Amino acid sequence: MKYFLTLLALIMFKTTFSQNIINSQVVNDSRDSCVKIISEKGQSSGTGFFIADNLIATCFHVIASTQNINNNINFNIFDDIQIITKNGEIVSATCISIPSNDSPEPYYQDFAILKINTSIKSKSILSLSTRITYNITDQIIFSGYPLGTPTMVSHLGSISGVTNDNSIICIQASTNKGNSGGALVDDKGQVLGIISLREGGISLGLQNYLSKINESEKEGSIILMGIDPLQASKETITVLDKYISTGIGYARNISHLSDYIKKHKIKL
Repeated sequence: MKYFLTLLALIMFKTTFSQNIINSQVVNDSRDSCVKIISEKGQSSGTGFFIADNLIATCFHVIASTQNINNNINFNIFDDIQIITKNGEIVSATCISIPSNDSPEPYYQDFAILKINTSIKSKSILSLSTRITYNITDQIIFSGYPLGTPTMVSHLGSISGVTNDNSIICIQASTNKGNSGGALVDDKGQVLGIISLREGGISLGLQNYLSKINESEKEGSIILMGIDPLQASKETITVLDKYISTGIGYARNISHLSDYIKKHKIKL
């Protein structure tokens, strides 16, 4: 009986552990739908994914510069947005989800819909999930182009938390600048969210430190053995802020994008 119970426990553990394993087809679809998004004028680089034959979803901050001054929002959508596919095809794209007073969602929820006029043959189109509940430790995958990598990379991870309003999905996986706009995909191959942020504490701390250096710089600086300590510190902060990953990332719930698509009757 003891050995039988042990065997039964092992079988149950294996079954439970294997329920959310990402299969190869989901991985391939994640990668085949993924594109790199760049703007030379905006000095911006990020990720996106196909939601229709000629439509790509990404983050608003990837394709626009924004400012919030005294609660007045100013933004500039880049006019040289380019899409680079997995196979190296390069096509131009335009944003069709421009924030307005009636529909500010793209800005506040950080999503954008891009339209291309050229047909891309080799691609996968991802379905948007309608899930309203999430299980902690459920496995996920996202593909993208984090800054500094020579090619597309795909990361497996798990859901580690969800905000009370389901707006933000926290994930346990390395998330870097450049991953923004990538599709957070579940084990069924459906999009749960759009990668939007990484762990904010370190980045915020670095930015606060940078602000203090900029203030000190107004009083002048000194050169020690041919090195300006303030400039050296600023360069170090820039590199850390650009490439550091704490293993925690955040995705905006795909429901924000889905609601916008329904509201504006965008055909997928």
